[in-house]
Amino acid sequence: MDKVHAGPSDAAWSTRLLMTDFCPWANRFVYWLKEPVGWFILAFLVSLIVGQYVSPVGWVIAASLSCLIMVGMLWPAIAVRGVHCSLSSTNQHCHEDAACHLRLFVRNRLPLPIWGLAVEGYLDRTSIPQESKIPTVALAFVKAKATSTYCFTVRPELRGRYPDGDVAITCSFPFGIWTATKTIKEISSLIVWPKVFPITGGKAFVSCHDSETGEGERAGRFEASLGIREYQHGDSLRDVNWRATAKTGEIMVTQRSGPRCESVELFVDISGVPNQDALSDRVRVAASIAANLHESPHSLVLQLGRQRIRVRRGVDGLAQMMNAFALIGLDGVDESELPSRSTAVTNITVSSNHQGSVSVFVSEPNAQSRSPRHQAHRVIDRAGSLASPLKSLWSEVRDGNLVA
Repeated sequence: MDKVHAGPSDAAWSTRLLMTDFCPWANRFVYWLKEPVGWFILAFLVSLIVGQYVSPVGWVIAASLSCLIMVGMLWPAIAVRGVHCSLSSTNQHCHEDAACHLRLFVRNRLPLPIWGLAVEGYLDRTSIPQESKIPTVALAFVKAKATSTYCFTVRPELRGRYPDGDVAITCSFPFGIWTATKTIKEISSLIVWPKVFPITGGKAFVSCHDSETGEGERAGRFEASLGIREYQHGDSLRDVNWRATAKTGEIMVTQRSGPRCESVELFVDISGVPNQDALSDRVRVAASIAANLHESPHSLVLQLGRQRIRVRRGVDGLAQMMNAFALIGLDGVDESELPSRSTAVTNITVSSNHQGSVSVFVSEPNAQSRSPRHQAHRVIDRAGSLASPLKSLWSEVRDGNLVA
């Protein structure tokens, strides 16, 4: 059954009247009018009728329109079939809004130059409405019987794997009344990671395990001192031994015993999102926290819906979790609840509150589970920038430059 597609409810009545589709059943008969060439064909038919029954001038107009239609449709079709294109990226991955370099290879087999070529479909995953999208790249001029390579810079707006559909070379020169397309077969994919905001320092997490059973190099202020060692990423400013630092010329910290955290589990709720922007902010916050935790001595477990990832150390681990964040669908998943989590390790949950703002909840295992010392809740308002609240997410200063 056909439905009437109404205009925006908050618009004026005249706007709704003009934007409402009262006859959706007839759309399949008039879709050809969406291309400008359709209106030229309609004018051509009207001119034939005028020439037949009203005035011979109609034949002149019909002949002119027929020539315009033939050139406007024939030349773009010849242009896209006379060139061979390939598109590649110099980077395998990049972050959102970061510069990425693409290379377009074009070989023109025709003895005539070509104008107005464009590549569409490579970066279609944007927050701009479909009607406002622009081509990935447009070429004003391609030399005849020549092979050219064009390098240009793009800034992808949303995470994901590009392209997520067919990439085509298009041409609508010279009149722009019809666009000819041809699919590009030789393309290389690009994975766009979510934007990562810096977080100052780190946080010392506790667990039910004693440091004396392990390496005993946990950063924090718990129990007795075990000695002095060199500064490591994640150590607090309060643990710096200034006397030893002055003697050695290197930053030295006090090594302490007590509970230490062997593993941190980061849960990201990717279900039940009101819109794509809310999920994108949630993923950016989670990616920023994951990048910060990846630099700490704790082992990291990432839970994305039902997908559980034990993050490796080093650069491979960073790429592993960023690829996982990038491949989350723009609409999330349909799961209604998060999986159960262990109470023996620190849990960090990234979700949203009822207002759509990102919520970060930290729960550390302790005998007194309701103690505010071992629980923290932070709300990051979407109305402002994510950079400022994320920079001061952890209360303790844990940055080597600041310590120095």
